[in-house]
Amino acid sequence: MLSFPPNFLWGAATAAHQVEGQNSNSDWWNWEQTPGHIKNGDSSRVACDWWAGGRWREDFDRARALGMNAQRVGIEWARLEPHQGEWNAHATAFYREMISGLRERGLEPFVTLHHFTSPQWVAERGGFENPEISQWIARYAERAAREFGALVNYWITINEPNVYAYQCYLAGVWLAQKKDFGAFLRVLKNALRAHAAMYHAVKRAQPEAQVGYAHHWRVFEPYNSRSPLDRLMAGLRTRVFGKALMSAIEQGRLVLPLGWDESIPEARGTQDFLGVNYYYQEYTAFDLSNPGDVFARSVYDPDVKRLQQFFEGAGNLHPDAFRDLLIRLKKYNKPIYITENGFVETDRDDQTRYLITHLQAVNEAIQRGVDVRGYFWWSLLDNFEWSEGYTPRFGLYHTEYETQARTLKKAGTLYEKIVRANGITKELTEQHGRAN
Repeated sequence: MLSFPPNFLWGAATAAHQVEGQNSNSDWWNWEQTPGHIKNGDSSRVACDWWAGGRWREDFDRARALGMNAQRVGIEWARLEPHQGEWNAHATAFYREMISGLRERGLEPFVTLHHFTSPQWVAERGGFENPEISQWIARYAERAAREFGALVNYWITINEPNVYAYQCYLAGVWLAQKKDFGAFLRVLKNALRAHAAMYHAVKRAQPEAQVGYAHHWRVFEPYNSRSPLDRLMAGLRTRVFGKALMSAIEQGRLVLPLGWDESIPEARGTQDFLGVNYYYQEYTAFDLSNPGDVFARSVYDPDVKRLQQFFEGAGNLHPDAFRDLLIRLKKYNKPIYITENGFVETDRDDQTRYLITHLQAVNEAIQRGVDVRGYFWWSLLDNFEWSEGYTPRFGLYHTEYETQARTLKKAGTLYEKIVRANGITKELTEQHGRAN
């Protein structure tokens, strides 16, 4: 059997806006209301009914029934501070009860403070394009730590600041809908400063807390390894999308293309653990006709076209790339938590195969000395997947949105077997495949 360490944390992840519903004071809620922004005309509406219907209770019961001992959840800044300087008592009571519910079920809370959504008042002031964001969000983070710190040991400041900056300011598909490389770099810088300010704010309120951020890692490799231009583009993407923020936190200096080299000393050392979000690998080719993506083009395996029917953002399913990434991250000498890893339900057994092969990759990294202490599948249940609406189904549980019924999927059954064994048995490997 491929065993995991004693006291390994097994969980699943959710984000507040994606499961709660009725988050009407947020920038995302307002953006969703414009036709064409969300696939199939969807809106988060009631989502998975955690806010109005309190269905988080039954979903936490489901997590515990699978044997999990941890759960990643989010709290919503737009609910807690719907207007600048006004803290909402009802939202505070809601989140205190919800996080207490995790504790009561023996689930270690990992709490995310910012997961793509901001209060509308922040958006009206420029959001992450405004350098003042670090002051606003730090005040929120410190208040949250004082309110909920007795229940929370692990805080995630910002989820995937690199994805947020890319989708909003370079790809131009979310919120600001800009395609401006300069704005993208400015938002990355402001997000780094915001994270650093949040880290120090939480530590003021709760010095013993473990604080980090969730970094989205996509492994970029040159499409043609013998092409200098393909290697250059893969390296550039890796640097900007992957390494820049991590290096800045290690060194206190943010170095980006176009001559960006800025000292940010307050960012140095602002992560007690590495939060790793990983989904796919992709090949990168130089493409002179694609200046909007910095003259780079993504190249995918033949089967990815089929997978993209179920999730447009799907990439190459290469678990060995995940293993190699974790081995490279060992150099940072920090505990690692896989804060997101997952795949959608399809017309085949892709979801179960993804689960077992990527956990095999995690196990192999651990055997090579990487300090991985926990794993959170994305997601506990099908939910609102941002601009893709309700089409992608990443959950261990199927959500029937009209009735809010939940049904355990094959991936959920497989995950329970792995969790309860604290490892991958030979039988499961034979049934579901082995990583290449």
